[in-house]
Amino acid sequence: MKFKVADVVFLVSQRRVFKPAGIYKDFLSSEKHEISIRVYHGNMPEFQLHDKNKIFDSELIWSLYQDNKQNIFVLKMPDLRKLPYRIAVFDTHYKQGDIYTDMSQFEHLSDTMLHDPLEFPLSEILMVCVLSKRRGLMIHACGIDDSGYGYLFAGNSTHGKTTMAKLWKEQAVILNDDRIVIRYKDGHFWMYGTPWHGDYTGVSPHGVPVEKIFFLQHSKSNYVEKINGAGAASMVIARSFPPLWDSEGMKFTLDFCSQLVSAVPCYRLNFMPDENIIDFIRCTR
Repeated sequence: MKFKVADVVFLVSQRRVFKPAGIYKDFLSSEKHEISIRVYHGNMPEFQLHDKNKIFDSELIWSLYQDNKQNIFVLKMPDLRKLPYRIAVFDTHYKQGDIYTDMSQFEHLSDTMLHDPLEFPLSEILMVCVLSKRRGLMIHACGIDDSGYGYLFAGNSTHGKTTMAKLWKEQAVILNDDRIVIRYKDGHFWMYGTPWHGDYTGVSPHGVPVEKIFFLQHSKSNYVEKINGAGAASMVIARSFPPLWDSEGMKFTLDFCSQLVSAVPCYRLNFMPDENIIDFIRCTR
């Protein structure tokens, strides 16, 4: 399977039959890949994982180790924390990787359809790592392509991203209601849809230049407040997926956020959840 997200093409290969997860159907690609991932199923190889090499721990379902110039992601089920069900090993630039899955924990699956080796959270963690190599940023946001005019509605949980997607669905192309990738290309910041959506499933793989960024906040009326400089940058960072385990990646991410808000107008959007918000937003052009 080859799929493309934000102009990055991934190749996922394995020896056994693999049915891609439905979320990737609109992202399949035949282009030359940049990142190659081999998938293995069966007994888990033995890895020497020492606490001294652990650089990040989500304290619930995944942790990251660095050893011998390799990045090793260990995924565990919340109810079986001592037993990894999947381990992914990547080089330092995330160009090549191997994913190992302990199939004994997935006995309910048939031989013809194996569990998605990139299931949450690995796919999104990998994308964050790839973007941290001076490629871009993933952010909690709803992305709207309104006839080539790109609106980015950023927000955390309950702020109204999915609500905004549903209000716009008959008026514009919804890139995603929860996870958007931002990259710099041809002198502009572009935003792209991803397969990893929230409650709204109608995502799109294409990209559009970002014309305005709105930070969502529910209100009893529609109005905007302009935000500039460090205040805007901090709001982007607070709604993004920063590579906290990577000092160089964090430096790039902070610089990227600063450049983004310097180039794209940013606003705090106080809004009522009804269709009047569409004309209100269009009037801000």
